[in-house]
Amino acid sequence: MEASIVKRNLRDFDFTLIFIMICISLISCVAVYTSTYGKTDSGIPPHILARQVIFELMSYVAMFVVAFMDYRILGKFRWWFYGASLAMLVIVLGVHHTVNGAHSWLPLGSLTFEPSELMKVAAIIWTADYMARMNERDFPDYSFKALLPILAVFIVPFLLIMKEPALGQGLVILAIGYSMLLVYVKKSHARIMMIGTGAFLALIILAVGVFPNQAIHLVEHQHLLKPYQSQRIISFLDPGYQPLHAGYAVMEAQIAVGNGGLFGTGLLHGSQTSGNWVPFQWTDFIFSAIAEQLGFVGGSVLILLFAVMLYRMIRIAMTAVDDFGAYLITGCIGMFAFQVLENIGMNLAMTPATGFTLPFISYGGSSLIVNFISMGLVLSVALRRRTLRFN
Repeated sequence: MEASIVKRNLRDFDFTLIFIMICISLISCVAVYTSTYGKTDSGIPPHILARQVIFELMSYVAMFVVAFMDYRILGKFRWWFYGASLAMLVIVLGVHHTVNGAHSWLPLGSLTFEPSELMKVAAIIWTADYMARMNERDFPDYSFKALLPILAVFIVPFLLIMKEPALGQGLVILAIGYSMLLVYVKKSHARIMMIGTGAFLALIILAVGVFPNQAIHLVEHQHLLKPYQSQRIISFLDPGYQPLHAGYAVMEAQIAVGNGGLFGTGLLHGSQTSGNWVPFQWTDFIFSAIAEQLGFVGGSVLILLFAVMLYRMIRIAMTAVDDFGAYLITGCIGMFAFQVLENIGMNLAMTPATGFTLPFISYGGSSLIVNFISMGLVLSVALRRRTLRFN
């Protein structure tokens, strides 16, 4: 019966979204290659382009497998997914494998896996099922007490991820929870959330703009963050702050973006990219390589592709056959939107450098595969937007 439904509804398969993903994947391979070409002493993994292509192929297989699977069965296993992901977050803290001072990866032979990536999807599935079940009750409870399980589902992994420490991944977890709550709570509560968020951001902008020295002093002497995390925030407030030199990567990335001009310097001709001036350009700062070599036009095309991708996801969520599917996509939208805005923003020195990659573009296996699995969930919902039609 399921195969018959999928066959009948194949016309609902979002081929536009697939085309966008293919375009983004091609840009990813080009960017990874050009940002690592000729660099042998920068900690770059061997055969990085071949690895990226393999990761891409594996990711597409995973995406289509998930897409043709009925997403509605996932709710039955939400505790298994969430519990396994939480267990890996605990295990990773005891593994003596650090990258840039963080215990965020589990070694798997010559490869590594980042459990926090899997936790994103697990938290989305658990929360989407909880919200959908609450909506189906005869007397749904949307009080603050009923929201406590949702808050716990995101706060617990956030605290574990911060223990690694991985500020960027922790913020993504919170962004997912925020986006899902925003469409779930009552309209009055959603307005309060948005007003409160706007006021908080306005306060930060005011503090940074009017009292920058005091803001730097506060960040420098608090003990909630690791020293290198504090330095990233300070470098955002003042890239030239001495003696930290913490803003070096952001400043070099900003120079690379500026070098690109309107149409770019051409592939393998960017002075910042080819000269190896931007640290971790194949991961965190890959957008600077794209902007330098393809210019404002190339960078804008990539941003447009992301915008259309998110738009298509919103359309699918609005036409989902059930609340569970709509909430699944909402969590994915929050995850992708936050990462894209934050990563591109830090390449332009508009947001603090938080240390996570640009979705579908940066080099990496864990993030790439998990992102495509998330997209597979979106396509699975899209395939089942219509009910079975009888001839």
